[in-house]
Amino acid sequence: MKEQLSSLYDYGAWVNQRLLDTAAELTQAEFTHKLWAGFGSVHLTFAHLLGAEELWFARWQGRSPSAMLSAEEVPTVVALRERMTPLVAARRANLASLDDAEITEVVQWTNMRGKAFALPRWQVILHCANHSTHHRSEIAAMLTQLGHEPDSTDLLEYYLAQAGQPWKPTGR
Repeated sequence: MKEQLSSLYDYGAWVNQRLLDTAAELTQAEFTHKLWAGFGSVHLTFAHLLGAEELWFARWQGRSPSAMLSAEEVPTVVALRERMTPLVAARRANLASLDDAEITEVVQWTNMRGKAFALPRWQVILHCANHSTHHRSEIAAMLTQLGHEPDSTDLLEYYLAQAGQPWKPTGR
């Protein structure tokens, strides 16, 4: 199970970089332009994605942050990358350090409204990966709407690339 969870996070880091590369092509006005998807702009949706990733990483370690990252803390693509890089490294190290018992161990946290929850750690880890996938698809749609279609975010492309088998989706 640890290998599968780790691969989802490596995939997520790969896609985040692809999306950030495309977002770096935007003007600041496009980056903050109000759109229908996600949290209303590429900027706000990326800020939410990163804030949620930090929040859930803390929770799967048994911590309960009382606040989430604000968009003002990451006003640019450069700031997003700078904040995301250490998170990716810390999460990778944490996942690598977990043994089977720790992956299945129940973790407890309190949400920002003061309500307590508990789930097996692997479910919290999987939730975070799934949550980010949802918001990455919104970001990809927004970038495309702004005329900056990103490279594929396909999991199969990631796995095939890792296996040394370059592939691009068809049907576009």
